[in-house]
Amino acid sequence: MMVPPHVVVGACTHTGCLRLANEDDFLLGSDLAVGGRPLLFAGLADGMGGVAGGAEASRSAVRAVASRVLDHGQTGPASALLAAGFVAAEQRVFETASTVPALRDMGTTLTACCFEPGLVSFAHVGDTRLYRCRGGEVEQLTTDHAMRQPDNLLTKCIGGGQASCDFDRGSLPTAPGERFVLVSDGVWSVLPPAGFARLCERLAPQAAAEALVAAALAAGGPDNATALVIDIVDAADDAAVEAIELPREERPDDRGGWPPAVSLRPPAWPWLLLAASVAVLVHEVWLRLGPG
Repeated sequence: MMVPPHVVVGACTHTGCLRLANEDDFLLGSDLAVGGRPLLFAGLADGMGGVAGGAEASRSAVRAVASRVLDHGQTGPASALLAAGFVAAEQRVFETASTVPALRDMGTTLTACCFEPGLVSFAHVGDTRLYRCRGGEVEQLTTDHAMRQPDNLLTKCIGGGQASCDFDRGSLPTAPGERFVLVSDGVWSVLPPAGFARLCERLAPQAAAEALVAAALAAGGPDNATALVIDIVDAADDAAVEAIELPREERPDDRGGWPPAVSLRPPAWPWLLLAASVAVLVHEVWLRLGPG
């Protein structure tokens, strides 16, 4: 992807140690001519409603917002484009859930940001989080729409049987040296605040994203885990746009710390044991009831 010169990005995602599929979805994209200012879009969604429903909800929502923000036919402030994108995401998820019975319970959280030189605009619903790191401090910029006790329960989301939702919006000035981190609850919910802050701050963006996900897996990896890291850097007005390739695999071959792949095929030994038991039983019956 093409990255505007005022940002450096990193991304990592993993299914986790207990889940069978990854219902997190993220998208990074850029528009180098939105209102004459280069823009980076970063969106992260955490789906719910079963493997099929959750994955479809998160994929549909984050792409609906990105399509509206990065559509060259759209004009206006990035904050307005984000808001229009969230409305489009609500409509798409609700319509899909209404027409496909297998997906009727699907829903998703969604946190999306637009980074322009000197400004970040964001919109948010659910419990994916956006943090800002600066001056040795980590500040949570979003508010969780969830009840943690006794069980995790979202109080707001896109979908979940609702045609619309009341999402949060905000804009903040940015400065070189600041870092923004988007994470799903599979990351922040299992890491202690001090450890989370340390991993957020000490590494380059791609390494930091991978370290956050690896730490979540080391803590048990009970959920899908995704991290996006965006650094704000000082760039001249005529600085060149950079082309980068983000990792496509959940477990990069050249890095350790990932759990080994686990086959989802049911093991054969219970059936072999059953067959052997039946054979022994038949043999015993034959001995008892046979001639002699």
